[in-house]
Amino acid sequence: MSSPTPEIRALAQEILGSACMSHPIGYVPLIDWRRMPVTAGLAIYSHRTIALSSILMTEPERVRITVLHEYAHLLAFYRAGRRGAGHGPAWRQAMVDLGLDPKVHHNYEVKRNKPRQEVVYHCKKCGTEIVRKRRLATRRKYYHVNCGGQISLHTVRSVT
Repeated sequence: MSSPTPEIRALAQEILGSACMSHPIGYVPLIDWRRMPVTAGLAIYSHRTIALSSILMTEPERVRITVLHEYAHLLAFYRAGRRGAGHGPAWRQAMVDLGLDPKVHHNYEVKRNKPRQEVVYHCKKCGTEIVRKRRLATRRKYYHVNCGGQISLHTVRSVT
């Protein structure tokens, strides 16, 4: 689904309007619908905007929780300034004030991007092969958690 239904759009506006009435922040944020496949929503302080995923916002309860979660970010920022950014105490209090459990991440079913590469490391002590999706940072030494041996890059394979 590329665009939310008119009902979902109207519901998001209604939930946001209700939150603004009960816990005003001096403005009504704009809702920006974006094609975000993994992120449900974003609070963009500098633009006074809540971005919502047009892909993930398919059910009324998802819309309610996500809109209120993102509005809690704006409310916390309004109340505490920069200290209110993120998922700290000001945000948690805003979530409680809005009637939600201060939960940080959603558990909606998402379709993640396919990995493009597979990076293989070898332990110099025990020979274990360690497969990762990304390379480890260079100019650092890494050690195998099981045996303590140093690990080194072996190969980078393309995954198609």
